[in-house]
Amino acid sequence: MHTPRLNRVLSTTAALTLALVAVTAGPALADGSSGHSVLRAPLVGSMPAPASPAIAGINPGGAPWVNGPSSVRVRQDGRITVTIRGLVIPPPRGTGVNPIASVVATLVCDDLVAASTAPFALSAAGDGQTADVISVPRYCDDAAVLIQPAANRAVYIASAFGEDD
Repeated sequence: MHTPRLNRVLSTTAALTLALVAVTAGPALADGSSGHSVLRAPLVGSMPAPASPAIAGINPGGAPWVNGPSSVRVRQDGRITVTIRGLVIPPPRGTGVNPIASVVATLVCDDLVAASTAPFALSAAGDGQTADVISVPRYCDDAAVLIQPAANRAVYIASAFGEDD
């Protein structure tokens, strides 16, 4: 029986396997791109200009919008989750009921439109959510997400700005 030799072979094989894993998995783990957030922030209803600015050439809606606790998260791998609660036009300009049936969430990077989700429903109470996958540029500085009526992408009715993590 050559147990010492077998132990050396197994030790060498284990060491080489570990080194190979470290070399190939290390950069991927250090990058963390799949879980790294480009943006994670609360959504805020828009106000008519000049209170809310034009973003990437897209103007805020012509009425004030308010909302309850709402949030957005965009990950580097393109996963986007949006939760909207109570996005409505309050009286006296509105009825307190949301007049828009469906919206999209649009990612803006460096003041340029990068991608949008598929349209998703927004209830009369202003509630809606989506979990989608969009194309995120490799570098997305000054990220923002705009909530836009699906039928009118010239305006936005809510937005989110924030830090990546």
